Amino acid sequence: MRPWHRPLITAIVAIVCAAPAAADPPSIAVQVSRSSIRQGDAIRLSVQTPVPGSRVTVRFAGRTWPVYPVGQSAWRTVLGTDPTTRPGSQPITIEVLAASGTRSAVRRDVRVVRVAFPSRRITFEPAQEALLTPEKVAQERKRVEEALRVLHPEQLWQDPLAVPIEGSTGSGYGVLSIYQGAVRGFHGGVDFPVPAGTPVRAAADGIVRLAEALPLSGNAVMIDHGLGVVTSYLHLSAIEARATQRVKKGDMIGRVGSTGLATGPHLHWGLSVNGVRVDPMPWTIR
Repeated sequence: MRPWHRPLITAIVAIVCAAPAAADPPSIAVQVSRSSIRQGDAIRLSVQTPVPGSRVTVRFAGRTWPVYPVGQSAWRTVLGTDPTTRPGSQPITIEVLAASGTRSAVRRDVRVVRVAFPSRRITFEPAQEALLTPEKVAQERKRVEEALRVLHPEQLWQDPLAVPIEGSTGSGYGVLSIYQGAVRGFHGGVDFPVPAGTPVRAAADGIVRLAEALPLSGNAVMIDHGLGVVTSYLHLSAIEARATQRVKKGDMIGRVGSTGLATGPHLHWGLSVNGVRVDPMPWTIR
């Protein structure tokens, strides 16, 4: 992913200006980073209006997205897709409600390209299989939601993100996971099968929101990078960070392990944007 700098803005303006001039109310300026994405990719969006105090609502792929203010009359957000996002043309609808009660709306169409994700079959030992209960799944989901309820409204990261560990990847993003013969959904991150104890480093600047043991993810660290962007580092043998801590790109935050629902030592690295798990690798350089 590219940073919010002049080359990106230039590219964005080209996309916006390609639409008919009469299509948008003059009070709304919309910048969309990409007009075509693959399942698992993300879009960066900015909205600006000269009317202070307006309210902005963004809808895409069947849901309403959080928006983050930049001053009095501008907003940014990141929109994510995953393997369940319907392929084909998808509208982004931006509605602006002025303090006077006047409503304006803008639409941008984005093409979502289908990806043929592979599948994997995993058989767990009885001790690991015992973790796959609805109660433990719900317990972990609740704790993560609590930790990520409030996120930083400003962008804290600089592009590109760093790969958090040295080594080749194993199971990639989007792989359909079949546990004990039952389909459990898609793999929401990238695995790095490396020796236990290998240092794990923060992919970018941010604020640690969670640093504790979880039932399925094992020892986990989750970092808030602003604008709803969160990275996760799971199955650690040791946690070297604490909640609320500010970290810099490259800071050591833990060590590789096999805690939780894991068949061996590896790092599961995930990236979510406003609650949607996306592929972290396009955000990095190798």
